[in-house]
Amino acid sequence: MQHEDLKDEWLDGFLRDILETHGYNFINYARPSLRRRLSRLIALDRFATLEDFRLKVLGDEAYFRHFVEEVTVNVTEMFRDPAFYQLLRKEVLPAIAHAPLIRIWHAGCSTGEEVYSMAILLKEANLLHRSLLYATDINPAVLENLRKGIFPLRSMKQYSENYIQSGGTRGF
Repeated sequence: MQHEDLKDEWLDGFLRDILETHGYNFINYARPSLRRRLSRLIALDRFATLEDFRLKVLGDEAYFRHFVEEVTVNVTEMFRDPAFYQLLRKEVLPAIAHAPLIRIWHAGCSTGEEVYSMAILLKEANLLHRSLLYATDINPAVLENLRKGIFPLRSMKQYSENYIQSGGTRGF
């Protein structure tokens, strides 16, 4: 089954059913990406028809969790956009430095590298002790990785380079 088989009418109904059944709203996801991911999942799990797939997603809680893990986009890295973090260092953190409590919400945080990046910035600015960082994601599996706070050693070189480009001056 190709992603061309996933017509708008079917996809609209399927996404409404997911929202009604599971409370997850995928309606505004980019359609080309969503079609590719659904086609891949349908092929990998060898569903004969779209209806078989739909019924499995809607009726099987364990399969629905698998569906969420496969459909969501989990892209993150520490200091992923160094220019953004540089701006935070220079302009935003000084502007909020006198606030008695700083609350920052990371929606769609994936495995949390950007949340940890923010914590590093706040620590370096001596603001972490009066900050609350909230981290949420639609995918419970990636949140478990976030809670552990363990990241692959192979990524540390890139993370360190991003940190330095963001204006970081301490040892990463």
